Amino acid sequence: MRISLAKLLLNNPSILLLDEPTNHLDIESLIWVENYLKAYQGAIVMVSHDRSFLDNITERTVEISLGNVTEYSGNYSFYKREREVRKELLENQFNNQQSYLKQQEKFIERFRYKATKSRQVQSRIKLLDKIDLVELEDEEATVNFNFPPATHSGKISLEISELTKSYDGTFNVLENIDLIIPRGEKIAFVGVNGAGKSTLMRIIAGIEKYEGEVKLGHLAEIKFYAQNQAEELDSAKTVLQTMEEAARGDIIKNLRSILGSFLFRGDDVFKKVGVLSGGEKSRLALAKMLIEPSNFLVFDEPTNHLDMKSKEVLMNALQKYEGTVVIVSHDREFIDGIVDKVIEVKNKKIRIYFGNATDYLKS
Repeated sequence: MRISLAKLLLNNPSILLLDEPTNHLDIESLIWVENYLKAYQGAIVMVSHDRSFLDNITERTVEISLGNVTEYSGNYSFYKREREVRKELLENQFNNQQSYLKQQEKFIERFRYKATKSRQVQSRIKLLDKIDLVELEDEEATVNFNFPPATHSGKISLEISELTKSYDGTFNVLENIDLIIPRGEKIAFVGVNGAGKSTLMRIIAGIEKYEGEVKLGHLAEIKFYAQNQAEELDSAKTVLQTMEEAARGDIIKNLRSILGSFLFRGDDVFKKVGVLSGGEKSRLALAKMLIEPSNFLVFDEPTNHLDMKSKEVLMNALQKYEGTVVIVSHDREFIDGIVDKVIEVKNKKIRIYFGNATDYLKS
């Protein structure tokens, strides 16, 4: 991203159009891009799902919803607050208008056949015909996703001793790593791209070879969301069938709502996986993983293809989740809402910071 942006700026453009500029950036690169854009003198128009990034850069927010475009004179947090104010105002206008309409309709119904009131009745009928009705936005119900019950694991979810990982036996990306992850801990791994974060996630998930010892805790059950997780989906199945084959118990009746929170609405659930876009497949793979029982979740950049609402659903679910969570992510707001420990992967080693992403960046 740094190189692409640098090439772009060589032309000295008066306006930058950025489509999800934070995807695939590590936190260090994200901060660099953010600081650069803050100082940029030209205009910037961007699409992004990174709330912290938007809050720190933007001065105006444009919402596109139900075919309408609405402008807000502030950043994303301002937009969220102002949108709630406008929503409450619109609801009050709607309720007042409905009350008024009922009164008029009651009068019309009562005196419709009374000759002495016929002029008033006709007048009110014409008045009602001219009224512009206040319409409320169609909003989907809030999805409160709860993880299916999982086996209670031992006190230690994972123990790593003297872990070393090399490629071709010549270059060590990780060297003599020691780490204990207690049950119920929620940890974010951060570091520059290439530092070994994703490699470490694959080792924890049991799909990458290594030297040393990685011991999974008693009854610990790992589910892993990789950046290429979508490739494992069956292209011949529909979206709904993909979820149904993984669902168990009470969660089955909530599949449509869960899919809706991940942007699969209406007839979208009957689409074949093979015709979905890359982003749609990633969202489906994530939704499928979340409904499978597990007491240890490992994520590698889970928010890259999620919109704000889907990300909020995931964050709220992980906040309530009683199992162990390990995440690689560059999304500061997402990390802040979930983790209580940050582990930096740097120079083949790890360093532990207590707190969330904001605390880590201040240290």
